[in-house]
Amino acid sequence: MKTLIALLSLCLLTGIYSYGQSNNGIMNASINKTFSVEKNGTEFPYHVKVMEHRKYPMDLKNKNENGINKNRDTKAAEVVKLIAVDSNNDDNYEHYMVLKYHKTVTDNFKVVPTDKGFAVKVDDKTMEYFVDEGIYFINNKDQDFFMIEEFKEIG
Repeated sequence: MKTLIALLSLCLLTGIYSYGQSNNGIMNASINKTFSVEKNGTEFPYHVKVMEHRKYPMDLKNKNENGINKNRDTKAAEVVKLIAVDSNNDDNYEHYMVLKYHKTVTDNFKVVPTDKGFAVKVDDKTMEYFVDEGIYFINNKDQDFFMIEEFKEIG
């Protein structure tokens, strides 16, 4: 099953990377965080890995190949983040989420600890993840901002 998850992740990221066009800017990054959650009076650590892919689409107004640096229309970046959560403190991640949103020029992405897990914050929009339950929650006002697909390792 680990092989299936690895292949699925590879296919997902390959599909994301191959989606870009030659006149788009692309950025890839990853962060690793370790947080802890209290269960029955004992602190248990868990790990979160966030792999990010950003595509900065640009259109040439006149579609002239010679005008690469002229007449550009910039659009909001398309951000895709693969979030992997390891709550068993082993080498395997048990829960995966694909988080998508459109970046603004000034937005600020943070992964912060909460009492029951962690929260992903993009400016004033929040998605919370509860480690013990393995579920996420998005406020109604932020439902149109975040697009999430999730899958878990079985086995």
